[in-house]
Amino acid sequence: MKRATPRVFSNPRAKRVFDKDNGKASSFKTDTVPENHFHLGGHNYAVVSDIADVARIHLCRYKLDATGSLLPIKDGITVTPSVCLALVREFDAIDQAFDDGKVFVIKDCLLLSRTVIENVTYIIWQRYFQRKDFSRKFLTALSMLKETEWNALKDIHKQITSKTVSIMLGRVFLKFLRKEVAKYIPFQKSDFNCIDAEIVLTTSMVELLCNHIQENISS
Repeated sequence: MKRATPRVFSNPRAKRVFDKDNGKASSFKTDTVPENHFHLGGHNYAVVSDIADVARIHLCRYKLDATGSLLPIKDGITVTPSVCLALVREFDAIDQAFDDGKVFVIKDCLLLSRTVIENVTYIIWQRYFQRKDFSRKFLTALSMLKETEWNALKDIHKQITSKTVSIMLGRVFLKFLRKEVAKYIPFQKSDFNCIDAEIVLTTSMVELLCNHIQENISS
């Protein structure tokens, strides 16, 4: 079966990955890679973010500037934790589909395909949404991973999942716990001990849950 060469788009509206603390596009040196960045090969990274307390996984391509820093460019896509989890569960099925010359669909929103361009094998990621007439509308942004980078993603997916879980519990769930604790501590500012109790309670629960889930992931 002859594989067609995919059209490669550049999306002018695609968002860069931002640093939550200062709001600027993140950049880093190759010897100081942030802990939420996972190298796939070349200048491609999988990045786990928690912008506005919402966990997301980005496939980002970077470029090297004159100072030796890596800056994110607009190529790449973003997926939710649920889509990422569904993906890692289907690695074997995806590879089999590729071997059969087929594409693979994840949660009816992400289409994966394999193609060969100038003797180099690429895995193409394309996001889409379903119209009311059940046709598919593909987004212009896509991600192209070399087969070696695809294999690297399979090797480190547990680290990415673990980081995603940590963010979801450490940020989102912590915020929820503090809100619940606040219901029973109506005068937090006037009672320092209550504030201490809130911090200890929420932090301990989050750590316990993180450890429990990460142990399950590892096993």
